[in-house]
Amino acid sequence: MVDVVASLRSILPEVDAFHAIGGENEMISAMIADGYTGDKGLGGFYMTGDDGTELARPLSGAGEALKAPRARDKALPDAAIRAADAAASRGEPLLEIIAGNDDCARFCRRVLARVLAYAASLVPEVTSSPQDIDDAMKLGFNWQRGPFEMIDAIGHDRMAELFAEAGVETPAVLTEGGEFYRAEGRTLEVRHAGGGYHPVSLPEGVMRFHMTRRTLTPITANNSASLFALEGDLRLVEFHSKANALTDESMEIVAAAAADHGKGIIIHNDAQHFSAGVDLNAFRAYIEAEDWDGIDGFLDRFQKAVCALKYTPVPVVGAPSGLAAGGGYEVLAHCDRLVVHTNSVMGLVEAGVGVVPGGGGIKDTFFRWHAAKDSWDEAAWQTWMNIGYGATGSSPQLSARMMYFRDGHDETVMNRDRLLPRAIEMIGEMQDGYRPPEVPVARLADGALAGKMEEFMQQGIDRGDFFPHDKPVAMAIASVMLRGDGDGESAEESELYARERAAFIRLSKTPETLARIRTMLDDGAAVRN
Repeated sequence: MVDVVASLRSILPEVDAFHAIGGENEMISAMIADGYTGDKGLGGFYMTGDDGTELARPLSGAGEALKAPRARDKALPDAAIRAADAAASRGEPLLEIIAGNDDCARFCRRVLARVLAYAASLVPEVTSSPQDIDDAMKLGFNWQRGPFEMIDAIGHDRMAELFAEAGVETPAVLTEGGEFYRAEGRTLEVRHAGGGYHPVSLPEGVMRFHMTRRTLTPITANNSASLFALEGDLRLVEFHSKANALTDESMEIVAAAAADHGKGIIIHNDAQHFSAGVDLNAFRAYIEAEDWDGIDGFLDRFQKAVCALKYTPVPVVGAPSGLAAGGGYEVLAHCDRLVVHTNSVMGLVEAGVGVVPGGGGIKDTFFRWHAAKDSWDEAAWQTWMNIGYGATGSSPQLSARMMYFRDGHDETVMNRDRLLPRAIEMIGEMQDGYRPPEVPVARLADGALAGKMEEFMQQGIDRGDFFPHDKPVAMAIASVMLRGDGDGESAEESELYARERAAFIRLSKTPETLARIRTMLDDGAAVRN
């Protein structure tokens, strides 16, 4: 970052406002001199102590020596919690972080005021269209929203108050008219310098659903997800809960899409991550209340929703980017095809918190490995290894090694703005003569594999590679696929769903699984027990 700042100082005009705040920072220079260059050095503002303690370095002022790092305070500020809650309920998180008069709120107001005033001052000198600057920040610096989108979100009157508090002038472009973006029918427009509105400009083959959404009214919606109608009588399911964690409400919208399917369904959002999986808070509450029927009901509703999605009489395409883990991946596994951004991470990670995939993940991976190996025993072993290790693919190509992405069937795109257009094209390519998949039947794997799996796990525990609770978790995964006492040779899809639920509930009754879920939610990492 020091090099970036130095580069900007060298290329920006002397009158540019950046020079007032872009000088050399004594604290950062001292850290670099002492080897604290970030994760690739001794650490930076954050680091890990020799005993594994997470540390944070207090800020030091001009002329002060570097302060010694101290234990990191993991508690989020109240404003951050309020902002996350607002985002989860479709409110405006920016209004929460600038509310109040504590140090955090004042800092946020002043930083936002200066950054947004600087961005707005570049119109019309650098460009006549605010969208150009918004696009530059989103595409070049991975901002979720551009400066002018944030100005609209905060409100122009409130922004004037922030500018005054920070001691910066209100840029002229804010005085020339109303909001920068507005929906006119099915067209999103942006206000240019001089006050005139023009349709937003996007390259051919590009769509950004967070922009398209502003011109649409959902068919149905709740705090976790929405169902939209797109041109061509298509449907789009968008998850928008906190971290896009899946809840009962999320799956209500998936089920609604399966019922009101139009001519095709797309599962997509353009958040940073598609979905981090099922909301663990719900399972924690069920387990602490010993509400095993509640867990079974939750999983049953999830399974019925994705099963209905799979067998709708129209094509279904998943279009994820970022993280698609756990239940998020299980939704995608029930789509006909995927078009995946090249940075997508996919996998079933439930074993890490002491449970099994309960939304069809074991079942579907088992079927995919059988299609690849033509052996139910080999399919069970490969599925067990994938899910037992909680393995994820950090790219679609690596995901393909675990059957989470199907080479030659699913597709990738490098530009996430082209995910939705390609998904729409895919639907069109599949519509003529489309038939939903046949309902599969599995042959349960030889129960004798259980002994080999138990020996593998015990040897790993003895070596220190695994922890004791990893073994019952691994064997619960195996129980979904292996033939046990009283089992028949084969299992229909519905029985595999039921076996997943039963395995999940067995583990939920163990104190070790509850400890993993609690520590994941409270500390950000599951205890290894």
